[in-house]
Amino acid sequence: AMSKKSNVWQFFYKATDTVATCCLCHRNYSRKGRGTTCLRNHLKSKHPAEFLTLSEDIKYMVKREIDSSPLQHPTAQLELKLHEPDPDPLETSKFEDTEEILFNARCDEKLAFMFLDQSFKLIEDRGFISFVKSLQPRYVIHSRTYYENLLCQDMHRRINSYLKQQVDQLEVISLSTSLSWGGKNEGLLSLSCSGISRDFMSHRHILKFEAINYDSSSKVACCIRDLIPSLTIDLPKERIHCIIRDEATAAPGTLPDCNVHRLQMCVRFALQSNELLQSLSSKCKQIVDHFASSKMAYDHLKYIQEMRLKREPCPVVSDGRHKWNSTFQLMSRLYKMKEAICLYAEEYSLVQIYPDEWIDIDLCNKVMQPCEEIIKIWSDPSTTVSSVIPLVAALRDSLRTDVHNFVSSVTICSFARKLLEELEMKFSHVTSDIKFLMATYLDPRYKLAFFTEREEQLVANEILLQLTTRDQQHHDEKTHMKHTKSSSSFTLKNESKIDSILDNMLTIGCANNQQTITSFGSQSQIKNLLYLYNSEQRIERNMDPLMWWKSNIKYKDMYAIVRKFLSAPAASASSEGLLRESSHLFRDMQTCLTPENASKILLIKSNFKTFIS
Repeated sequence: AMSKKSNVWQFFYKATDTVATCCLCHRNYSRKGRGTTCLRNHLKSKHPAEFLTLSEDIKYMVKREIDSSPLQHPTAQLELKLHEPDPDPLETSKFEDTEEILFNARCDEKLAFMFLDQSFKLIEDRGFISFVKSLQPRYVIHSRTYYENLLCQDMHRRINSYLKQQVDQLEVISLSTSLSWGGKNEGLLSLSCSGISRDFMSHRHILKFEAINYDSSSKVACCIRDLIPSLTIDLPKERIHCIIRDEATAAPGTLPDCNVHRLQMCVRFALQSNELLQSLSSKCKQIVDHFASSKMAYDHLKYIQEMRLKREPCPVVSDGRHKWNSTFQLMSRLYKMKEAICLYAEEYSLVQIYPDEWIDIDLCNKVMQPCEEIIKIWSDPSTTVSSVIPLVAALRDSLRTDVHNFVSSVTICSFARKLLEELEMKFSHVTSDIKFLMATYLDPRYKLAFFTEREEQLVANEILLQLTTRDQQHHDEKTHMKHTKSSSSFTLKNESKIDSILDNMLTIGCANNQQTITSFGSQSQIKNLLYLYNSEQRIERNMDPLMWWKSNIKYKDMYAIVRKFLSAPAASASSEGLLRESSHLFRDMQTCLTPENASKILLIKSNFKTFIS
């Protein structure tokens, strides 16, 4: 049996079935996989003269070439061999070395995946190297460049192939761009797509990232301009329904397409134009800074809440200082501690908030509540553009009520009125933009509830045009439906202010339903189909509209336009969370990691969970 094995055994002997001992230095090596590569590596590193006497050097050279070539890395072979039976341990040394290559490939890939969340400096840490050696003595740790190439070439190629496969399932897609900034000029530019597959499942994928580590406005503008044209996945123009840009990626001098950023701009401009409210928020910030800078002061405030007021202590300082609504959250927190702060101010020197100012803080929170609720709803990836017209109408109604009810407070009444003016200006387009009108109409939760006669006619003309054109181009097209389990994510809070306003508006809209359903007429098969759709009762707002369409196959002729107009999300996909989780990559970019490779690693990281599932 010994004659069939590698001649490396002239320098080793078997201490046990799984341990080999070097005859030259008497070190022990584990051989659980029964390979000889670790023994060869030991000879090459510690006994080079003896290593050169081996008659099978060519086999080692072949393995080294495979390991050093990222384009032919064994993970490519691994994909083909995962489902093959385990090798027979009695095979020849050639088969043993093949098994060793696959074992090393698995270890390489697992270790490379660690650098999605860890700095590449980890690979040079002695403690980490020792830890890996103790877990897997036969594994040889490579350089950081090796694992970087494994991620940015082999794994990135596989992720791109996966994304192309996913995008190909979607007839029509909507693109969105966003740019998030962290500290020290660290930025992350992203391009994502959303669409609806034939089985009416919603899909959203990040297609590209661009890591930015500079603050040059001209360079950033170039990155934004080249983001879509440089995409490696082919996206014909006829498949792109729309492009949704956030505030940072919108063309200079134009408003963002992202509805979240538009509403945030409304709030920001309303606050900036109200000096009294800014002065009040400045007072609140001084109070927070007082307790944040003195542990003794904070401990005494906590004592007042717990011992004197018998209440659960509220935190004064929040982690969300850079959020769009940080000013209003700060005032809301202080209002919850109103009595404790007043008691503290009686004993110690503190910026004083007067009774009428406390009333203004309370009223401001009530004005802002529906804005915060709407932004939370729109920020949900499952929320489509169909909710924009209804929620804008509900917010408009809420602000008009606030202007009327809060007239006793000049500060808050002025703030609500300015916010309403900004809302009317920045969302005036939604009632004339056919993308918003069609999406709202094709959502069975809303249909015609928020339309005027003019808007109903615009929708009627467009839907007839869409269906007639499609019938001419695809006369014999048949829709293939796949029955998959519904995973609705449309969950809304029962005690939401904006919910109650919207429900009330929809209830009132039901009374006019009989008048609106006849507006399309019934002189053709298509118009009859629309008449039938309009006649059906609207579904509950917590139901999934896509599942409703899937279960109503009688409307299959409308499926194509439903998937088109409901593909657009309400907001662009934010990359702030990924930016916070990837600070290690930006630190690596300051040493030797290129922005191009950092961008590739970020793409792998963002799609990793869906790719491996």
